[in-house]
Amino acid sequence: MVHSSPPSLDHVRECLTKLRQGPALARPTVLLSALDDPMRAYLCRDRGYSPGSVEQITAVSATIRNAIDHLSDDERLYAQVDFNLHPEHHFATLTDRQESLASDQECASKTVRRHSARALDTLAYLLLAPPGRASHVPEPPERDEYSTQIQPRSNRVREFWHLHPGARVDIVCSEIPDDERPEYASPADRNYLRYAKFADLDTLMFVRTRLAQQAPTVVVRDFAPSEHYDTHADVLIVIGGPPWNTKFREFLPQLPFHFEPHPLGEDDPLVVPGLDDLTLTPRWTPRGELIEDLAVFTRLTLRGTIVFLLGGCLTLGVLGAARCLLDSECGPGNTDYLTGRVGDNDFVLVVEARRVGGITDIADMTAVGPLLLLSRGVGENWSVVVDNTKRFTDRQRSIGLGR
Repeated sequence: MVHSSPPSLDHVRECLTKLRQGPALARPTVLLSALDDPMRAYLCRDRGYSPGSVEQITAVSATIRNAIDHLSDDERLYAQVDFNLHPEHHFATLTDRQESLASDQECASKTVRRHSARALDTLAYLLLAPPGRASHVPEPPERDEYSTQIQPRSNRVREFWHLHPGARVDIVCSEIPDDERPEYASPADRNYLRYAKFADLDTLMFVRTRLAQQAPTVVVRDFAPSEHYDTHADVLIVIGGPPWNTKFREFLPQLPFHFEPHPLGEDDPLVVPGLDDLTLTPRWTPRGELIEDLAVFTRLTLRGTIVFLLGGCLTLGVLGAARCLLDSECGPGNTDYLTGRVGDNDFVLVVEARRVGGITDIADMTAVGPLLLLSRGVGENWSVVVDNTKRFTDRQRSIGLGR
């Protein structure tokens, strides 16, 4: 048998660059146009297949896939995305695939292109290895699909929030009482604005924006409590505590805490009956400036629906609950922290929400643990996982309670 001479490295690069355009290996027949006859003959190691036959295309595709599998973990990811072999970045064009990966890794597209170019160079070298040499390369270790070392940061947040492709997400946001609403919140007003009746509007806009960034394929709808009657969502996100959110009140009998109701204009303290009626209230300066609120984040697993309750004594706490687990910087670390301590169990998380110079400070539990973390397994009672509430009550005593 006459063996084909190896192509030049530049020629291999040129063929691979052409191959990864368009659908790439998701449509193996692209190999016919991207690779010339000598290149295909070399990659199937002169097995005598007829040029352009199904057998030849299958062998060439298998050779390239095998070489990609032998790349390092980091370069393998970029090559899989480039050649349309990664199910989470399956798009018809290379640009869309690379932008999808850039969104996942929260970096610029040019950063992905730079790493992809290096991976393509390495792949070209592997394909030029003498016949049989690649088979002696040790197989890469098996990878856990959800390993935090390999899985992009955004993926971990999506898994935590159950934002699977095509998932149905309903958001129920607190609404301003009728007698407190502006006139244009009424559908009868000539300048009607639907969102004018929503109470925690900052949090609603933040959550909607982050969901769109994290999982563009999920179906997201938002409602006021008076509008929501559907019980078929995969994920239900309830924004705002029970005083102005009747949907939140529906879950209170299941929860190990409540917000003590006070007249409008006063704080509604957080009360945890199981901890000797522990009561936590927002902290204020003597001049009535808000220093710190309580952000309360709850996850409940129901049959067919995951429920997330975002509460706080004030609107600052509600926004802090959302940002704690959806923020692009702290969100992945915080979700990892919770998963490591409660797994898939229901939980209640309480962290501080601070306002510094008009900016909401985000809790980072990898640096400072939460104030309180409660959890329960299926059929079990709530139990304490972490209790650091003393640091908060000590601060309350140092400046006095309330305003």
